[in-house]
Amino acid sequence: MSFTKLLRAGAFAVVAMALVPVQASARDLTIAVQKLPDVLEPAMENSNVHLRVMYSIFETLVKTDYRDGGTLKPALATAWEIESPRSIVFTLRQGVTFQNGEEMTAEDVAWAFSPERLTVKGGDDKATVVVKPFLGNVEGGEVIDRYTVRIRMKKDDALILQRFANYPAQIGSKKAFEAAGGSWTEWAKAPVGTGPYSVKEYVFGDRLVLEPFDGYWGDHKAAADSVTFVVVPEIATRIAGLRSGQFDIITEIGPDHIEELEQASGVGVTGGPILNIRGLIYDSSNDVLGDPRVRQALNLAIDRQAIVDSLYGGMTEVTRGWQMDVFGAMYLADRPKPEFNVEKAKALLQEAGYDGQEIVYRSQQGYYTNQGETAQILTAMWKKAGLNVRLDMVENWGQIYEDNDERHIFDGSFTAYYPDPVGQIWRRFGPNGSWVQRGIFANNEEFLKLGSVLESNPDTEVRRDVFAQLLDNFDQDPHGSTLHALTQFYGIRDGVNWKPYPTQYMNLTTAELAFDE
Repeated sequence: MSFTKLLRAGAFAVVAMALVPVQASARDLTIAVQKLPDVLEPAMENSNVHLRVMYSIFETLVKTDYRDGGTLKPALATAWEIESPRSIVFTLRQGVTFQNGEEMTAEDVAWAFSPERLTVKGGDDKATVVVKPFLGNVEGGEVIDRYTVRIRMKKDDALILQRFANYPAQIGSKKAFEAAGGSWTEWAKAPVGTGPYSVKEYVFGDRLVLEPFDGYWGDHKAAADSVTFVVVPEIATRIAGLRSGQFDIITEIGPDHIEELEQASGVGVTGGPILNIRGLIYDSSNDVLGDPRVRQALNLAIDRQAIVDSLYGGMTEVTRGWQMDVFGAMYLADRPKPEFNVEKAKALLQEAGYDGQEIVYRSQQGYYTNQGETAQILTAMWKKAGLNVRLDMVENWGQIYEDNDERHIFDGSFTAYYPDPVGQIWRRFGPNGSWVQRGIFANNEEFLKLGSVLESNPDTEVRRDVFAQLLDNFDQDPHGSTLHALTQFYGIRDGVNWKPYPTQYMNLTTAELAFDE
């Protein structure tokens, strides 16, 4: 079944649930996760673990309805008018309050899209501006009246509405930010949004506790009396805690654990592939991977289907390059899947004069499902093609990004935030992406030219042609590789009835979560 059909069918339902009731009072939800975000402000971090919690705290002007094919619907804004490809006016929902009791007005929205917020960096001096690939084209917000705001773009934007329905277009309280002394560091520890849950406690690297926001405006309120996300890095420990009743939901279940949990008493599994491509990034700022033929050889040596079959039991799929069928009219359905050809890889290496220089692949053990196992398989595949790749397992992203002579390959994922290639390949590999900002690689002129048309021209036929050319260009000068659609399986305790979205966001409102009485 395609990703679009999964969205429309609401097919991310429970795989297996045993019938062991829980007490009605057990509404304090504990979720064991592999990692928590370093900060809670959307403009300061873009990560899978950040998305998991962010939408419980914050909301956007427009929402993406994952139970209705990903359609865009009113949220904090009740209506909008696209005046031009460079200007959009939002009419705000009246009577919405922030978690500090203040009413949301156009002043808050204008602040959310001000240069001050859109240029804030992360938690350390080396952090990049993570907002840039999403909202780098925003010029600023203009207050028209208390409940009306105009947002202007710097240049034509083919996705001017979609920008405000996704990360990091969440609206926070300007007054609460000022009450935090105007400090992004302090604000990011306990930000104030309009979401169904507010931050009760946040202990860096350990736990995040959310509590219901009684003044929430929406129809679907917080379903749990409290939600505690607790960091448990090892999957075996998370599974043991689920089976013992310590945890209600656990993340990053690998397909090899599904049968174990299906057969266990009192627990089950839910989830599946999500709107995200699991992939690799190549650092070409060095002599080792500077030649695109070596990077092409790396891609040709990967048997992606073998990874899907061996590690996922066919529960996900190899994508047709950097695209997903949620792109709709922009999806190039006739495009082939990436080629697997070891002999061709060897020929390219010989042509490039590669003579066995060591290539370092930095990976982690469990940030992504089966991450360590995938890294070992990839290293073996590359070896068969004559590539001398050394696997270096590290503990965190800071070590991954450490800039030295041993940063050549590392892991990544590519969420389809918008149902369009601008939200995936162009966002991640384009000039505003964090990897270009960090100097990990540089875009060639043709890629830049094509991407500029893709993000500004509204004509679908023109954009389809440009997208095909952009993918061809990337194949010739690759700065990474697709592997497969990312999966997100969860272990879940019986009596906790929750349906995950095909995204990292965990909706813990009454729309998706209920408890057996």
